[in-house]
Amino acid sequence: MQDKAVQSVMKVLMAYKSADIDSAVKSLDQTKQDVLMKYIYRGFELSSEGNGYGAQLLIWHDKVYFLVGEGTFAISLRLDSYTR
Repeated sequence: MQDKAVQSVMKVLMAYKSADIDSAVKSLDQTKQDVLMKYIYRGFELSSEGNGYGAQLLIWHDKVYFLVGEGTFAISLRLDSYTR
């Protein structure tokens, strides 16, 4: 996955207020939720660089996982293998 794309998505995700994340995730179809989860996992990798993404990404992850379940985890791993 391109780092510029990941950075852009992280900026958008970080701009959301915690209270608005649930409705944002619900507004996405299944495919877009799967892609979002892919970016969330990539963001977790970047959060080890001390950029402060971790806590907000945990909220996003929780919301997506609650709506979609374990299936999105497997799909995000598969999508990630195609984009690296």
